[in-house]
Amino acid sequence: MMSEEHETFPNAVEATLLIVVLFALQIMVATVLLSIDSFARVDPWDLSGLITVAGNGILFTLLLTYKKLRYSDLFHPARHSVTATLGLLAIPIVLLVPGLVATAGTLNAIVVKFLPMSATEQAALEAMVSNHGLAILFACIAAPFLEEMLFRGIILRSFLLQYSRTASILGSATLFGIAHLNVYQFVTAFIVGIVAGWLYERTRSLWPCIVLHASYNVFVMYSYRYFETSLATDFTTTFYIAAFVLSILSALLLLRVLMPSRGR
Repeated sequence: MMSEEHETFPNAVEATLLIVVLFALQIMVATVLLSIDSFARVDPWDLSGLITVAGNGILFTLLLTYKKLRYSDLFHPARHSVTATLGLLAIPIVLLVPGLVATAGTLNAIVVKFLPMSATEQAALEAMVSNHGLAILFACIAAPFLEEMLFRGIILRSFLLQYSRTASILGSATLFGIAHLNVYQFVTAFIVGIVAGWLYERTRSLWPCIVLHASYNVFVMYSYRYFETSLATDFTTTFYIAAFVLSILSALLLLRVLMPSRGR
């Protein structure tokens, strides 16, 4: 087994530059694909998913080669098996999601009140959660994998070797929010990033983070389809009460399972 090299790459500055490099790679991929006639006729939302996957693929190939890190070590370097980890944590993680959506929706509503969306921004955000071709597949499967691999698997993994737990989690969550390139998604990404970061710090596995991220995106898209709520959610009082009760109970269970005992 080859040991990981450059364990403390990236630091905070390098992580910020990595995000810039990722966007640059995506622009390069988009330029190449749009120069090909057959791709120029592809639906823009489907093409954006392909561009994102291709850009991330190039970046991860370079990063894992540089760090001499295997995908298996990136996803689950923990002592316990993936089956044991998810068997214990998957259900409480999923039950956290409604409360997270309600919290993010409430905070987004406050942001929108002070910084109203333009018609273009509203249309773009609604398109992201609509049932549009491959957008569902990308948002619910590809994005959780790719984003968790970068922000928790590469960035947070390195931060935890250099900074305090709190600074590492908050720093990676902040970069995760900034990477979404708009203030409205920043709030949601920051909240999800904090919870995912804590799960990674506790388990040293990307799988709980992916379950959280995928469940969140599925719930948002389901809500938009069946309840016609925007990202600034407008659920009923009953929903809010049930969501927060479930989240509190799930959080207590996760704390009990993942936090070390006082004697440790």
